[in-house]
Amino acid sequence: MKRHIFKSSLLLLSLTVVGCNTAGGDSPVLSATGTVVTQANMPAYCQRAASSQYGAPFGNVTTNSAVARGSGFLVEGTADTGQKTYLFNCQFDSGRRFMGVSEQ
Repeated sequence: MKRHIFKSSLLLLSLTVVGCNTAGGDSPVLSATGTVVTQANMPAYCQRAASSQYGAPFGNVTTNSAVARGSGFLVEGTADTGQKTYLFNCQFDSGRRFMGVSEQ
């Protein structure tokens, strides 16, 4: 019984950490694939995801406005790690669910 409770607690903790956001905070956080995001918040969500993925300071990641593309939305951006600058895209599906960050 105790093992079951312990495993459940770890699972909930893992899910909480992956999906967490810092409202207005400057620190990068992980962004969870499948999270529904409003179109207005897509650039900021993408900025946090790219900061985490590329290990770039949050302030060194810039994103453009979200634009409708194909069957979803696209946010373009750059991430400067201090050693390399990445050009990337964040994709959201037609339901505004975050699909991930990919390098251009």
